[in-house]
Amino acid sequence: MAKGGEREARWRRHVDAWRASGGTQTAYCKEHGLRSYSLSYWHLRFSGESGSSGTRGGGTLTLVPAALVAGPVASTPSLSLHSPEGWRLDFAALPPAGWLNTLWAERS
Repeated sequence: MAKGGEREARWRRHVDAWRASGGTQTAYCKEHGLRSYSLSYWHLRFSGESGSSGTRGGGTLTLVPAALVAGPVASTPSLSLHSPEGWRLDFAALPPAGWLNTLWAERS
C-alpha cells in the first residue's frame, strides 16, 4: 500500500473508532494523542464519500430516544442535540416550538 494510502487507512480507523466511541472528537483525540483539527479534517473528507453516513454523504437524520441524566435541575429549560457524526447543538433556552419541526422537515 502506498504511503498516502496507509495514512488514509490509519485515519479511517481513527474516524470509525471515534464514531463508535460515542464521545467527542476532543476527548478521543486527547486519549489517542491526536490533533482534533486533523480528526475533523478526515471526518469531513470521509463524510463526503458516496454511501457514507451523515448528511454530507446523503444520509438521513434520525431521532433517537433521549436519556435523562441525574444532576442539578436548571432554572431555565435547555436543549442539547447530538449526532453520531459528532456535531452538537446546545441551547441555553428552548427554541420556539416549531423550530424542531422545521429542522426535521428541511433535513433533506
